[in-house]
This record gives sequence, structure tokens and C-alpha cells, in this order.
Amino acid sequence: MAAAVEAGYTDPSADITVYERMDRVGKKLLATGNGRCNYTNLNADVRNYYGRMPSFVKSALERYGINDTVNFFNNIGVFPREEERGKLYPFSGQASAVLDALRNELARLGVNIVNADICSVSKTKKGFRLTDRAGSGYFCGRLIIAAGGCASPSLGSNGSGFDLLRSLGHHITELHPALVQLKTPTDEVKSLQGIKTEGMLTLLSENKVLGSDSGEILFTDYGLSGPPVFNLSVFAAGRKGLTAAIDLMSEYPLRNVYDILENRAQALSHLTMESYFTGLVNKRIGNIIARRAGIEKLSLPVKALDKELLWKMASLIKQLSFEVTGTKGFANAQVTAGGVFTSEFSPDTMESKLCSGLYCAGEIYDIYGDCGGYNLQWAWSSGRLAGRCAAEK
Repeated sequence: MAAAVEAGYTDPSADITVYERMDRVGKKLLATGNGRCNYTNLNADVRNYYGRMPSFVKSALERYGINDTVNFFNNIGVFPREEERGKLYPFSGQASAVLDALRNELARLGVNIVNADICSVSKTKKGFRLTDRAGSGYFCGRLIIAAGGCASPSLGSNGSGFDLLRSLGHHITELHPALVQLKTPTDEVKSLQGIKTEGMLTLLSENKVLGSDSGEILFTDYGLSGPPVFNLSVFAAGRKGLTAAIDLMSEYPLRNVYDILENRAQALSHLTMESYFTGLVNKRIGNIIARRAGIEKLSLPVKALDKELLWKMASLIKQLSFEVTGTKGFANAQVTAGGVFTSEFSPDTMESKLCSGLYCAGEIYDIYGDCGGYNLQWAWSSGRLAGRCAAEK
């Protein structure tokens, strides 16, 4: 939609049509930001993006950066509200406000919206021939494919755009779910299902740190969820042999945690281990810490704790590790890791180097960003650049 709007701004006389396979254009926007649409982030930078060539985003972000995005949406009626870590939401707190604003602008510019599931495309001397699943044919001089990736197929991104690009000679990387929950062996996490805890999450590969993030971590029957998990899942795409380590007391160094546990052992010496962690960490998490430290029965008197057990428990509080067996699938993912090779497109125009008049925008590229508005910012920047350059050409 942003590409169509920018094309309309660039050439008001252009005949612009959006082909949408879903019953409503922009449906995926309604689900972003938990229904509030975190439509950009004030901290967006090349460092927030991943793929084989993340520097590809630089030109688009410079041409259509954060301030430009804020002004763009403000001009079509979306007033921003800044929240933690630079996240921007519509002040009304409604994702529908962003979608309605874009739809209203499309209507003002006279952009056509056609409900059609385009299943094939071919290059002609004068442009492109499109065919939908009903057998209807369409023609356009320039074509922008902004069909998303494979994430959240129920909202429209079913990977069909990749097939169209392959038919035009482009190549696609391996595709993996990203910004998604992590799966772990279920023997322990099932007992923790539903628990939320604040902590620092670190993702490791053979003891090498891939990334760390703090916030609310949610235990589920299949593994781990929550904002830090989503943020770090970008490093898990396509990898094996990973470990997720949670620091439950990131405010304190290990020595201080040991001292805290030793003082509790003295103050609570009249209790058993069943009550030892009450008021420090969640009781069920405490039970796992005790078990991993070698305490077989929670009926063990607290006064029986020795320095070795206290050090083991302190270390587990600082690094409660879980093997990562994979991620949830595309149905649960916010974005796709992987996509069409960015090396086959110009970063300055978003135009294909292999097929003149073809442009791409957003998630369909081998570009994905951190959680927190970065992926929508990439969609706006790349879409508006593609729309402008297609209209100019």
C-alpha cells in the first residue's frame, strides 16, 4: 500500500492498481503490535536488520527514514505515541487506524484495488502479463511485488510471491520462521507452563553468544516465548545446537547472588527447600533450580544447605539453560528469514537487475529485522522507494 501511495504522489496521472488475494487489503497490519500496530521505531538502523546482505537496507532507510515515516503517517491522520525502546504506535492504540489511513489515502489518490489471487506473471515487450486463479488476465507497465514472505499465512503471506519471482528468473534463499517462539525439550518446561518472569535471555551456539535481550519471558508447554525470545529468534533461523540461557537476577553478579542465597539459608533455616525460594523466584522455577543443583527431595531442611549447593543454585539462577530444539513454524512467526536475493536488485531503486520494470518491497527480500517496529519500517522505506522509482520510470 505504501508503494502505491508513493507512486501516486510521484505521478498523479499514473494508473495504479493493487492486486490483493485476501478479502481485504492490508489485513496483516491488523495483527501487528498485538492489535495496536507498532508501525516504526525511532532507533531503526542498519544494525537492526539481518540477511545475507543487510547493508541493502541503507539506501531506502536514508531516503525514507524514521522522521519521514512519522511525517508520512501524521499527514494521513496517524498521530504517534512513543513507548519503550523507541516504539511508535498510533495514539489511538488501534492497528486499524494505520490501515484505514492508508486505505483512505489510496482512495483519495484514485488507486484501484482489485481482489485477485495472482498466480502467474510473464514479461512482455511493454510490461507484464498477470493471470489470477480465476483465469482473468491483467497488464501493467511496471510491477511491484510486495507479497510478504511465508509468515502468518492466514493473514495473506503464503509464499506465493516467491513463485512469481522464480518464474521471472530470480533466486530465493532458504526460508525460515523468525520473530517466533523457541522450542525446547518439554520434560521440564511443561511444569513451568504459564509462568512469566523478568530476566536476561542469552542465545548461545557452542558456548558462543549470538545475542542477549532482557524482558518478560514466558514458559509454555513447548518451550519459551515473550519479547526477548522473539528478538533473539532471528539468530535461531536455520541453526542447530543452540542453548537458551536465562539470567533470573541480571541486576546482581554471581557473588552477590551467592551471598543472597547464603543469607536466606541462615534466615530460613527452620524451613524446607519447598519454601526456600518463595519471595525470590517463582516457586516452580525454584524447584527446578533445586533439582538441577542435586537436591532430590524438597523436604530437605534449608539448614542442610552447604556452600557447594549454594554455589550451584547461584550459578543456575544466573544461567538457567535450556536446549533449543527449533522454533515454532511460519503460522506463529511474525516475519520470514530469507527471501529473494538482494544482490539481484538495486538498493537505490528497488528495481530488478534481471528483469527491467520489476520491483520488490518489504519482507519478500532476504531482509528481516528485530522485533519492535523495524520490519514495518523496512516495508514503508522499501515500498515507498519502489513506488517512487516505478512511477518515475
